[in-house]
Amino acid sequence: MDRFAAMKTFLRVAELGTLSAAARELGLTQPAVSQQIAALERHLRTRLFHRSTRQLALTEGGETYYQHARQILQAVDEAEESTGEFSAGLRGKLRLHGPVGFGQMHLSPIVIEFQRLHPELTIELVLDDRFADLIAEGVDVAIRFGDLKSSDLVARKLATFERVLVASPAYLAAHGNPQTPHDLSQHRHIRFVWSPQGEAIPLVGPGGPVTVPVRSSFLANNAFVLNEALCAGLGVGGAQVPLIKSLLDERKLVRVLPDYSYAPMEIHVVYATVRFMPRKVRAFIDHLASGLKQVPGLRMVHIPEKNV
Repeated sequence: MDRFAAMKTFLRVAELGTLSAAARELGLTQPAVSQQIAALERHLRTRLFHRSTRQLALTEGGETYYQHARQILQAVDEAEESTGEFSAGLRGKLRLHGPVGFGQMHLSPIVIEFQRLHPELTIELVLDDRFADLIAEGVDVAIRFGDLKSSDLVARKLATFERVLVASPAYLAAHGNPQTPHDLSQHRHIRFVWSPQGEAIPLVGPGGPVTVPVRSSFLANNAFVLNEALCAGLGVGGAQVPLIKSLLDERKLVRVLPDYSYAPMEIHVVYATVRFMPRKVRAFIDHLASGLKQVPGLRMVHIPEKNV
């Protein structure tokens, strides 16, 4: 049994949840994957998975082996990268995760350019507005907005941007332009489905913070859909300036209560704690920081990385 090959196969089965998904990704047959897992279990003298008809789940022993195996293979990758640092380009796979709206408009061009610069690197970009489990899903780098939850990850703040209240000129002509934050309670509200504030708008203005209760009439889990609803005149809502800069310039949307805005949103790059960061990860983070400088509406910051 090739223990390294079996270890790699085990990791992908654990992360993808099925033998068939791991087989497709690894370019193997499903029986070959099953045989590798069975051989590994015989070698370790323990069951690694609870087997069901739909999905595999790690046993307690499998969880322990997964953590150690991931560290071992990561160390091997880092050793190989360090050895070939001056004689070879970036290679292997780089898994990235980011939010949908910002990812489609601004992140994907940066990633595509990075792929063009490093053609031997395989890049997997997943856009999803949930917070991915970097360890369980094998994600190398994630781009996250807002406050970060405590974890065993490392984060580096790259930029901040404004979120502002906007509406279409047609909506304001029909329903009036709010003059004070409390006027917002008389208007239709557009927001993200999982907004932590729920039926309220938290703003910061000349007099300090103010929170206004509102009635949401349209909710969605995608920034582009929300922006379309705003342009269509469905109500008033908060929007990320980097995603609506052109809509503001074309006056498809206009600011509401321009002296007020939401608290600035932070952009972090997040990755797993490693003793020696792989070259491909460091190179991408540097490329990302450079690329974000071209995004309208962002304010770049220089904050050292920290554990979160």
